[in-house]
Amino acid sequence: METLVNNPPGADAAAELDELASARRDLYRFLSAAFLAEPGPDFLAHLREESFQAVLAEWFSPDVAENFRRLAEACSAGFQPAVSPTSSRQRVGQTCDAGSSTDLRIGNPRCSRLEVCATEAGLDEFSHAARMEFTNLFLVPGGQYVAPYESVFRDTREIEGREVAGLLMGQSALDVLQWYRFAALDISRDFKELPDHIGLEFHYLAFLCEKEREFGDAGDTAKQTRAREMQRDFLKAHVLSWLGDLAGKIRAKATLPLYPAIASLAVEFCQAELTTLEAVVGPSRGQPVPAYAN
Repeated sequence: METLVNNPPGADAAAELDELASARRDLYRFLSAAFLAEPGPDFLAHLREESFQAVLAEWFSPDVAENFRRLAEACSAGFQPAVSPTSSRQRVGQTCDAGSSTDLRIGNPRCSRLEVCATEAGLDEFSHAARMEFTNLFLVPGGQYVAPYESVFRDTREIEGREVAGLLMGQSALDVLQWYRFAALDISRDFKELPDHIGLEFHYLAFLCEKEREFGDAGDTAKQTRAREMQRDFLKAHVLSWLGDLAGKIRAKATLPLYPAIASLAVEFCQAELTTLEAVVGPSRGQPVPAYAN
Protein backbone atom coordinates (compact mmCIF):
# COMPACT_ATOMS: atom_id res chain seq x y z
CA MET A 1 0.00 0.00 0.00
CA GLU A 2 1.35 3.42 -0.97
CA THR A 3 1.85 5.79 1.97
CA LEU A 4 1.15 9.44 1.33
CA VAL A 5 3.16 11.84 3.47
CA ASN A 6 2.08 15.44 3.38
CA ASN A 7 4.27 18.36 4.34
CA PRO A 8 3.10 20.09 7.51
CA PRO A 9 1.07 23.30 7.00
CA GLY A 10 3.33 26.17 6.00
CA ALA A 11 6.29 23.93 5.16
CA ASP A 12 6.40 24.98 1.51
CA ALA A 13 6.03 28.64 2.45
CA ALA A 14 8.82 28.33 5.03
CA ALA A 15 11.12 26.78 2.43
CA GLU A 16 10.30 29.64 0.10
CA LEU A 17 11.18 32.19 2.78
CA ASP A 18 14.49 30.42 3.43
CA GLU A 19 15.39 30.30 -0.24
CA LEU A 20 14.44 33.90 -0.99
CA ALA A 21 15.55 35.69 2.19
CA SER A 22 18.38 37.57 0.46
CA ALA A 23 16.23 38.41 -2.57
CA ARG A 24 13.45 39.71 -0.31
CA ARG A 25 15.98 41.81 1.59
CA ASP A 26 17.29 43.26 -1.66
CA LEU A 27 13.81 44.13 -2.89
CA TYR A 28 13.03 45.96 0.34
CA ARG A 29 16.34 47.81 -0.06
CA PHE A 30 15.34 48.74 -3.59
CA LEU A 31 12.00 50.10 -2.38
CA SER A 32 13.69 51.99 0.45
CA ALA A 33 16.15 53.64 -1.93
CA ALA A 34 13.37 54.48 -4.38
CA PHE A 35 11.49 56.54 -1.80
CA LEU A 36 14.44 58.05 0.07
CA ALA A 37 16.65 59.37 -2.72
CA GLU A 38 16.12 60.94 -6.09
CA PRO A 39 16.68 58.51 -8.97
CA GLY A 40 19.99 58.69 -10.77
CA PRO A 41 20.94 57.18 -14.13
CA ASP A 42 22.30 54.01 -12.48
CA PHE A 43 19.03 53.40 -10.64
CA LEU A 44 17.00 53.89 -13.80
CA ALA A 45 19.40 51.77 -15.86
CA HIS A 46 18.84 48.92 -13.38
CA LEU A 47 15.11 49.02 -14.13
CA ARG A 48 15.88 48.34 -17.79
CA GLU A 49 18.10 45.32 -17.16
CA GLU A 50 16.81 42.01 -18.49
CA SER A 51 17.54 40.30 -15.18
CA PHE A 52 15.33 42.79 -13.31
CA GLN A 53 12.56 42.45 -15.87
CA ALA A 54 12.79 38.65 -15.60
CA VAL A 55 12.39 38.78 -11.81
CA LEU A 56 9.31 40.94 -12.20
CA ALA A 57 7.81 38.51 -14.71
CA GLU A 58 8.46 35.58 -12.37
CA TRP A 59 7.41 37.09 -9.03
CA PHE A 60 4.69 39.58 -9.84
CA SER A 61 1.39 39.94 -11.62
CA PRO A 62 1.28 40.67 -15.36
CA ASP A 63 0.10 44.21 -14.57
CA VAL A 64 3.17 45.01 -12.45
CA ALA A 65 5.53 43.45 -14.99
CA GLU A 66 3.87 45.38 -17.81
CA ASN A 67 4.16 48.66 -15.89
CA PHE A 68 7.91 48.20 -15.63
CA ARG A 69 8.26 47.06 -19.22
CA ARG A 70 6.65 50.30 -20.36
CA LEU A 71 8.77 52.21 -17.88
CA ALA A 72 11.91 50.63 -19.38
CA GLU A 73 10.78 51.74 -22.82
CA ALA A 74 10.23 55.28 -21.56
CA CYS A 75 13.68 55.32 -19.93
CA SER A 76 15.24 54.30 -23.22
CA ALA A 77 13.33 56.75 -25.38
CA GLY A 78 13.03 59.71 -23.09
CA PHE A 79 9.60 61.31 -22.82
CA GLN A 80 7.92 64.52 -21.83
CA PRO A 81 4.47 65.44 -20.55
CA ALA A 82 2.47 66.91 -23.41
CA VAL A 83 0.98 69.52 -21.03
CA SER A 84 1.68 70.88 -17.58
CA PRO A 85 0.96 68.20 -14.95
CA THR A 86 -1.03 70.72 -12.90
CA SER A 87 -3.35 71.76 -15.72
CA SER A 88 -6.95 71.15 -14.67
CA ARG A 89 -8.16 71.64 -18.26
CA GLN A 90 -6.31 68.63 -19.63
CA ARG A 91 -8.64 65.85 -20.70
CA VAL A 92 -7.38 62.29 -20.70
CA GLY A 93 -7.59 61.23 -24.31
CA GLN A 94 -7.13 58.04 -26.27
CA THR A 95 -3.42 57.97 -25.42
CA CYS A 96 -4.26 57.25 -21.78
CA ASP A 97 -6.84 54.54 -22.41
CA ALA A 98 -6.09 51.22 -20.71
CA GLY A 99 -4.34 48.84 -23.02
CA SER A 100 -3.03 51.50 -25.36
CA SER A 101 0.51 50.85 -26.54
CA THR A 102 1.47 54.32 -25.32
CA ASP A 103 -0.41 54.17 -22.02
CA LEU A 104 2.15 55.43 -19.51
CA ARG A 105 -0.23 56.40 -16.75
CA ILE A 106 -0.15 53.06 -14.84
CA GLY A 107 -3.80 53.24 -13.91
CA ASN A 108 -3.84 56.97 -13.13
CA PRO A 109 -7.23 58.35 -14.22
CA ARG A 110 -6.15 61.95 -13.59
CA CYS A 111 -2.81 61.90 -15.32
CA SER A 112 -1.69 64.31 -17.98
CA ARG A 113 -1.49 62.90 -21.49
CA LEU A 114 2.05 61.63 -22.03
CA GLU A 115 3.85 61.27 -25.32
CA VAL A 116 6.86 59.07 -25.89
CA CYS A 117 9.38 60.96 -27.97
CA ALA A 118 12.64 59.50 -29.13
CA THR A 119 15.57 61.77 -28.33
CA GLU A 120 19.31 61.42 -28.34
CA ALA A 121 19.31 62.23 -24.63
CA GLY A 122 17.20 59.15 -23.84
CA LEU A 123 17.97 57.98 -20.33
CA ASP A 124 19.55 61.30 -19.32
CA GLU A 125 16.40 63.18 -20.29
CA PHE A 126 14.19 60.77 -18.40
CA SER A 127 16.53 60.85 -15.42
CA HIS A 128 16.27 64.63 -15.21
CA ALA A 129 12.47 64.49 -15.40
CA ALA A 130 12.37 61.73 -12.78
CA ARG A 131 14.49 63.75 -10.35
CA MET A 132 12.11 66.65 -10.73
CA GLU A 133 9.17 64.31 -10.15
CA PHE A 134 10.77 62.96 -6.96
CA THR A 135 11.21 66.49 -5.65
CA ASN A 136 7.65 67.50 -6.51
CA LEU A 137 6.09 64.34 -5.10
CA PHE A 138 8.05 63.77 -1.90
CA LEU A 139 10.08 66.83 -0.93
CA VAL A 140 8.39 70.14 -1.74
CA PRO A 141 4.80 70.74 -0.58
CA GLY A 142 2.84 71.89 -3.60
CA GLY A 143 0.29 70.72 -6.12
CA GLN A 144 1.97 67.36 -6.65
CA TYR A 145 3.10 66.73 -3.08
CA VAL A 146 2.37 63.35 -1.46
CA ALA A 147 3.56 63.19 2.16
CA PRO A 148 5.45 59.86 2.51
CA TYR A 149 4.72 59.61 6.25
CA GLU A 150 2.47 57.11 7.97
CA SER A 151 1.24 59.66 10.54
CA VAL A 152 -0.12 61.93 7.81
CA PHE A 153 -2.27 59.13 6.43
CA ARG A 154 -3.37 57.44 9.64
CA ASP A 155 -3.30 59.70 12.67
CA THR A 156 -5.48 62.45 14.06
CA ARG A 157 -4.79 64.89 16.87
CA GLU A 158 -7.15 67.05 18.89
CA ILE A 159 -6.37 70.72 18.50
CA GLU A 160 -8.63 73.31 20.14
CA GLY A 161 -11.44 70.78 20.42
CA ARG A 162 -11.21 69.55 16.81
CA GLU A 163 -9.81 66.31 15.42
CA VAL A 164 -7.13 67.30 12.93
CA ALA A 165 -5.64 64.84 10.45
CA GLY A 166 -2.61 65.03 8.20
CA LEU A 167 -0.05 66.14 10.80
CA LEU A 168 3.52 64.95 11.16
CA MET A 169 5.00 62.92 14.04
CA GLY A 170 1.77 61.37 15.25
CA GLN A 171 1.32 58.20 17.26
CA SER A 172 2.33 56.07 14.28
CA ALA A 173 5.79 57.65 14.24
CA LEU A 174 6.22 56.97 17.96
CA ASP A 175 5.07 53.38 17.50
CA VAL A 176 7.48 52.59 14.66
CA LEU A 177 10.29 54.00 16.77
CA GLN A 178 9.50 51.29 19.32
CA TRP A 179 9.86 48.66 16.59
CA TYR A 180 13.25 50.04 15.57
CA ARG A 181 14.47 50.08 19.16
CA PHE A 182 13.16 46.57 19.77
CA ALA A 183 15.47 45.44 16.96
CA ALA A 184 18.35 47.46 18.50
CA LEU A 185 18.31 49.97 15.65
CA ASP A 186 18.95 53.68 16.05
CA ILE A 187 18.32 56.35 13.46
CA SER A 188 21.54 58.07 12.49
CA ARG A 189 21.86 61.74 13.37
CA ASP A 190 22.77 62.35 9.75
CA PHE A 191 19.41 60.95 8.63
CA LYS A 192 17.05 63.91 8.43
CA GLU A 193 13.77 62.11 7.75
CA LEU A 194 11.05 61.23 10.26
CA PRO A 195 10.82 57.65 11.58
CA ASP A 196 7.55 56.82 9.79
CA HIS A 197 8.83 57.71 6.31
CA ILE A 198 7.90 54.85 3.99
CA GLY A 199 11.52 54.51 2.85
CA LEU A 200 12.68 53.99 6.42
CA GLU A 201 9.94 51.45 7.08
CA PHE A 202 11.13 49.47 4.04
CA HIS A 203 14.71 49.76 5.30
CA TYR A 204 13.60 48.23 8.60
CA LEU A 205 11.99 45.28 6.81
CA ALA A 206 15.18 44.76 4.79
CA PHE A 207 17.12 44.65 8.06
CA LEU A 208 14.74 42.02 9.47
CA CYS A 209 15.09 39.90 6.33
CA GLU A 210 18.86 40.03 6.72
CA LYS A 211 18.60 38.96 10.38
CA GLU A 212 16.24 36.17 9.36
CA ARG A 213 18.83 34.94 6.88
CA GLU A 214 21.67 35.16 9.40
CA PHE A 215 19.75 33.28 12.09
CA GLY A 216 18.74 30.62 9.57
CA ASP A 217 22.32 30.12 8.44
CA ALA A 218 23.37 29.80 12.10
CA GLY A 219 20.65 27.23 12.80
CA ASP A 220 18.96 29.46 15.40
CA THR A 221 15.35 28.67 14.55
CA ALA A 222 13.92 30.54 17.55
CA LYS A 223 15.51 33.86 16.53
CA GLN A 224 14.72 33.21 12.88
CA THR A 225 11.06 32.75 13.81
CA ARG A 226 11.08 35.95 15.85
CA ALA A 227 12.51 37.90 12.90
CA ARG A 228 9.68 36.54 10.75
CA GLU A 229 7.07 37.41 13.38
CA MET A 230 8.39 40.94 13.52
CA GLN A 231 8.20 41.29 9.74
CA ARG A 232 4.64 39.93 9.76
CA ASP A 233 3.44 42.22 12.54
CA PHE A 234 5.18 45.35 11.24
CA LEU A 235 3.68 44.78 7.80
CA LYS A 236 0.21 44.25 9.26
CA ALA A 237 0.19 47.04 11.84
CA HIS A 238 2.10 49.66 9.91
CA VAL A 239 3.22 49.31 6.29
CA LEU A 240 0.08 47.76 4.84
CA SER A 241 -2.20 49.97 6.92
CA TRP A 242 -1.36 52.94 4.69
CA LEU A 243 0.72 51.81 1.72
CA GLY A 244 -2.33 51.32 -0.50
CA ASP A 245 -3.52 54.86 0.19
CA LEU A 246 -0.04 56.22 -0.47
CA ALA A 247 0.09 54.35 -3.78
CA GLY A 248 -3.29 55.78 -4.74
CA LYS A 249 -2.10 59.32 -4.06
CA ILE A 250 1.04 58.71 -6.09
CA ARG A 251 -0.99 57.43 -9.04
CA ALA A 252 -3.21 60.50 -8.82
CA LYS A 253 -0.36 63.03 -8.68
CA ALA A 254 2.45 61.55 -10.79
CA THR A 255 3.02 62.58 -14.40
CA LEU A 256 5.73 60.01 -15.13
CA PRO A 257 5.31 56.23 -14.94
CA LEU A 258 8.19 55.69 -12.51
CA TYR A 259 6.64 56.12 -9.07
CA PRO A 260 3.24 54.64 -9.86
CA ALA A 261 5.06 51.52 -11.09
CA ILE A 262 7.21 51.33 -7.96
CA ALA A 263 4.21 51.93 -5.69
CA SER A 264 2.16 49.17 -7.33
CA LEU A 265 5.09 46.78 -6.99
CA ALA A 266 5.48 47.70 -3.32
CA VAL A 267 1.81 47.02 -2.53
CA GLU A 268 1.77 43.67 -4.30
CA PHE A 269 5.07 42.56 -2.77
CA CYS A 270 4.11 43.52 0.79
CA GLN A 271 0.72 41.83 0.52
CA ALA A 272 2.37 38.63 -0.73
CA GLU A 273 4.96 38.84 2.05
CA LEU A 274 2.29 39.09 4.73
CA THR A 275 0.36 36.16 3.28
CA THR A 276 3.47 33.97 3.20
CA LEU A 277 4.63 34.97 6.67
CA GLU A 278 1.21 34.28 8.18
CA ALA A 279 1.23 30.84 6.56
CA VAL A 280 4.56 30.12 8.26
CA VAL A 281 4.30 31.73 11.73
CA GLY A 282 0.54 32.18 12.09
CA PRO A 283 -1.83 35.14 11.82
CA SER A 284 -0.81 38.57 13.01
CA ARG A 285 -2.71 40.33 15.77
CA GLY A 286 -1.67 43.62 14.25
CA GLN A 287 -0.31 45.10 17.45
CA PRO A 288 1.01 48.63 16.87
CA VAL A 289 4.12 48.06 19.04
CA PRO A 290 6.20 44.96 19.77
CA ALA A 291 4.42 42.63 22.21
CA TYR A 292 6.03 39.23 22.49
CA ALA A 293 6.10 36.80 25.40
CA ASN A 294 9.90 36.49 25.36
